[in-house]
Order: sequence, then C-alpha cells, then structure tokens
Amino acid sequence: MRKLTGLLCLGLAVLLLVSFGCTAAKKPEPEPKPQTIVVPDVSSITFETIDFDKAPEIVQSLAKTLKDSHFATWTTVDNRNYVVVSQRNLPVGRGIQVAEIERRIPANDFDWVNVKLRYLAAAANLPTEKKVDTEKPLVVAFTIDRPVKALGFEIEKEKAPAPITAPVTPAKPAPPQGGTSQPAEKGLKLDSPKPGQQVKGPLQVSGTANGIEGTVRVRLKDATGSTLAEKPVSIQNGKFNTTVSFSSPVKEEKASVEAFVVGEGGVEKDMISVPVTLLPSSSTEPETVGAP
Repeated sequence: MRKLTGLLCLGLAVLLLVSFGCTAAKKPEPEPKPQTIVVPDVSSITFETIDFDKAPEIVQSLAKTLKDSHFATWTTVDNRNYVVVSQRNLPVGRGIQVAEIERRIPANDFDWVNVKLRYLAAAANLPTEKKVDTEKPLVVAFTIDRPVKALGFEIEKEKAPAPITAPVTPAKPAPPQGGTSQPAEKGLKLDSPKPGQQVKGPLQVSGTANGIEGTVRVRLKDATGSTLAEKPVSIQNGKFNTTVSFSSPVKEEKASVEAFVVGEGGVEKDMISVPVTLLPSSSTEPETVGAP
C-alpha cells in the first residue's frame, strides 16, 4: 500500500512538472512610447471684451488705483486673465481696442502672451455703435491651459484718413475796377510756423479760419506720427493764435504742425499740415509738457 501511494505521488509530481515545463513564459508587455506633442511657436488666443462694471472686484480696484495715469496692465483672477487699458487720456475723438492676443512659446516650460493694442484714428471706427465711455477702462478676458509667465503689449496706430483737399480750379479774372471782390476761400490756413521752419518750444501757432466757427485743434507730431502735444484753440474774428509747449528732442528732429476741425462722430476734417524741424533746447531747465 505504501508503494502504491508513493507511486501515485511520484506520478502526480511528474505531471505537474511536465505541465509547468510546457507552458511558454509570458513576454513582458512593451512600455508605451512617449507621444510628441507639437505646439506652434505663435498662436492666437480667443478673448472677449467685458463691461468694466461686471469685471471682478480686484480688476476694478486695480484700475481705480491707476486712474490718474494712462496705463495698460494685466492680472489673473480664478485662473482667468484680464487685460485692462486706460481710455481717459486719449486725444478727443480717438479710440482704442485690443486687436489680437498671441501666445508665444520660447521654451517648453515657459510661454508668454503678447497683446496687440490698436489706437484708432476716430472713435467712430470702433466695432460698436455705442458712444465710448472714456472714463472707464477697456477690459478683455482670456483663458489658457497653463499660467502665463509673462505678458507684453504691442501698440500700433491706425493710419489717419488722408485730408480732403478741394479740387484746383482755374483762377478767375479780377473783377473790373469798382466791382465787388470775391469772398475768401473757406477753410483753415496756417500762417505760423512756415513750412520747413526750425522751431523750439514753446511753439507759436497762428492762422486763419474762414467760414469756420467755434474751435480749431492744433497738434504737433513727430516723424513717426506720434502726438507730442494737442490742444483746442478758440477762433476769434476768423483767426486763431496759441502757444504749444512740448519736450524738446535731444537732437534735431523732423515733425509736423497740424490744424483741423473735429466734426460729428470725432471725424477730423479741414486738416492742414506744415513740416517743421524741432531743435533741441539750449536751456537746461525742463519744459512743461502739454497745453499751458
């Protein structure tokens, strides 16, 4: 009996060894290969313009703190980014808008946002028919999938429309002696400064405004088209005269003096412009910037 039991145990052991020996060893599963995600170096970010009064409290507080300056800033509230731009100190009839927001990635773990601001030649060109409340800043909001590490602003100006010039008509013969003279041509004319004149601050600007009542706006621009100074001037007896203060350049610089009238919707009309050369100030005392 013992021999039979021993033979049965030995047979069972042989069967187990054969079963395990014939089973093929399982190969380890291959590790998944990492996927390469291609992210473009520059891509556009979708954004929306929101009412300043509906912006988060921290955004409103930030704007109120900077209300006396012309500013463009940015903050993040609850993983949502807000760009805030002042509109208070824009020239009369002008507007501003966020044209585009770009995401730029100079490194795998570092990306930054570029906000393109566009200064409009006239508020009427804004993509809304409502009157712009320049007392409230412009606010836009956007969201991306990871925190913004840096944000910058790029400013561009909309080209102002070319001034409308009256067609040239042949001169009429002088009326016979004793007849009535022709009325003066309607429009603006700059008597001072003269075209090509070299000027320093403060700048004396004078001219005539035939057939125009109210006020004329006088503006000084540098060679890049940036406004150095601008102010309204009252018309008295068909003439206007004022003094414009500005910061003198370090060296000689080309500029232009403009006179124009602001019509309905902030449209500039009857514009006249003369080129001048700005000379550096010989005085070491600082000059007052803006209208006196």
